Amino acid sequence: MELASCSFGQSSKVSYLQMLTAVSAIVNGGRLMQPYVVAGAEDADGVTLWETAPTVKAQVISEETSATMRTLMEGVVTDGTGKNAAVSGYRVGGKSGTSQKLDSEDASARIASFVAVAPIDDPKLAVLVCLDEPHSWTTSGGALSAPVCAEVLEKALPYLGIEPHYTEAEMEKLFAQVPDVTGWRTGAAALKLKEYGLEAHIDGDAERVVAQYPLAGVQVRKGSVVFLDTTGQNDPTLDE
Repeated sequence: MELASCSFGQSSKVSYLQMLTAVSAIVNGGRLMQPYVVAGAEDADGVTLWETAPTVKAQVISEETSATMRTLMEGVVTDGTGKNAAVSGYRVGGKSGTSQKLDSEDASARIASFVAVAPIDDPKLAVLVCLDEPHSWTTSGGALSAPVCAEVLEKALPYLGIEPHYTEAEMEKLFAQVPDVTGWRTGAAALKLKEYGLEAHIDGDAERVVAQYPLAGVQVRKGSVVFLDTTGQNDPTLDE
C-alpha cells in the first residue's frame, strides 16, 4: 500500500523546511529555491559585509502547471477546506494536511497542518503551521492550523508593504460610515453607533452630544471608537 499512500504524502517523512520549500516551488513558477535563514550582515557602521542572493536549484514543474496549482490552491481557501485561512483584502491560496505519525506508538496520533500563500496571484509570503498531536475536537489542519495562518498573514502582509484590496462585500462587512449623532441624547447616540458596529466614548457627563469625532460620513473600520463630546470643548484640530 505504500506506493499508493506515497502519492498523497503518507508513508514519508519530511522536515517542515522541506515541505515549505516544496510548496514555494509549486507556486513560484516551478522554481525550487535554496532555502536560507540570514539575508546578510552589516558591520557596526552599517556597511554591508555580505548578502545572500536567491538561488534557483532546479525547475521542477512548468510555469503553466504552477499557475494551475495556484488557481487550485486559491479554490481551497475560497470554496474548500481552507476557508479559515481567508484574509479580507487579500487573495490567499492554501492546502490542509492531516497526517499520521509514523514514529508514534499511538495509532491515532496526527499532525494537523496548513500551508497558506499570499497574494496567490503574485506570491510573496508562504506560511506553514503544524500542530503536533493537537488535543482538540478534531485533527483537521483546515480547522486548527488555517486560522493561525490567517492571523500571521493578516499582520505580516501589511508589514511587508502589501496593501489590501477589498471587494464590495468585504467593504460592507468591515467598514461603516459614521452616523451623525450630534444633538442626540448620549444614551441614544451610543445605541445608534452600536447599530453601525461602532463603539462610543463619551467625554463629559452632560445630557446631549455637542460634537463628535470622527465626523459624520467618515468611513471607518467597524469596531472603531467614536468620541462623543458633551462638554462643548471639543478640540477643533480633531476635525482636520
